[in-house]
Amino acid sequence: MKYISIGGRQASVFALGSTDFGGKLNEAASRALLDAFADAGGNYIDTAHVYGDFVTPKNGESERVIGKWMDENRLHGRIFLSTKGAHHVLGTAPAGRLSRAEILKDVSESLDCLRTDHVDIYWLHRDNTAFSAGEVMETLQELVERGMTRLLGASNWSTARILEANAYARAHGLTPFYANQPQFSLAVQTKPDDHSLVQADAEMLKMHKDAGMLMTPYSSQAKGFLTLLDEKGEEGLPDKARRRFLTDENRAIYARCKEISNETGLSVGALALLWLRRQPFPLVPLVGASRPEQLKPVFEAADADISAEQAEYIRKAL
Repeated sequence: MKYISIGGRQASVFALGSTDFGGKLNEAASRALLDAFADAGGNYIDTAHVYGDFVTPKNGESERVIGKWMDENRLHGRIFLSTKGAHHVLGTAPAGRLSRAEILKDVSESLDCLRTDHVDIYWLHRDNTAFSAGEVMETLQELVERGMTRLLGASNWSTARILEANAYARAHGLTPFYANQPQFSLAVQTKPDDHSLVQADAEMLKMHKDAGMLMTPYSSQAKGFLTLLDEKGEEGLPDKARRRFLTDENRAIYARCKEISNETGLSVGALALLWLRRQPFPLVPLVGASRPEQLKPVFEAADADISAEQAEYIRKAL
């Protein structure tokens, strides 16, 4: 597994997501994924206070699984850990809970669940323009000064709001957002199920390139679309994959991926991740799986690379 420096710490070039840990994936299944990822050299784990049991729902289930796993394996300090808070209450309007009291409540509960006194990156999971950017950054500065997090991140924030927040932070001597977590993948999702989620567009990619800002995109594997298309063909695609991704543009991307796959011996799934890693700014894809064997393309891509020309051929840079 290759590593990247993030804020002075070494983190694996892929981060294991944990959306269903403690919920759809029980503790044993979740720990199997954590063990497989760590055994392959992965040390970047990403979670959120809202992740886990979406049926009940209750917060902290994913974080509790990860915290217990780190504790029992004595991995505190060896794992590059990030979590997210300020998400709206599930079932209500998707506006971030960004008051000082709500942010502090979420981060305190997250740290308790994770059995740690700090994380490497603390993300605001959703935005809410009812709160000024300055007000939010003043609250986040308190987290940094209290040692609850080393770095700050925004997830599902617009480019304009990130730029506004960072401009305020720099003008007032505060800690700016270090990283951004939007949806971004090689296969283009044209029909999102949730329109409040933010997809990386040309404007956002320019921001990252200009600032050298870290991106850790979720849904980086496009829900496994290209791998499923390669293994099962269009007829075998699940309905969700067909609705979200089956377009002429993605058919063309798959065909070019298949050409490079035949040339290099790398799987289509690995190439989709390597294309992300070839962006002109720091990028660590968030990867997900429900079984360890589904991490095979991740491990395949962990020590591989493609040329800039191959990446450009697969999908013209935005």
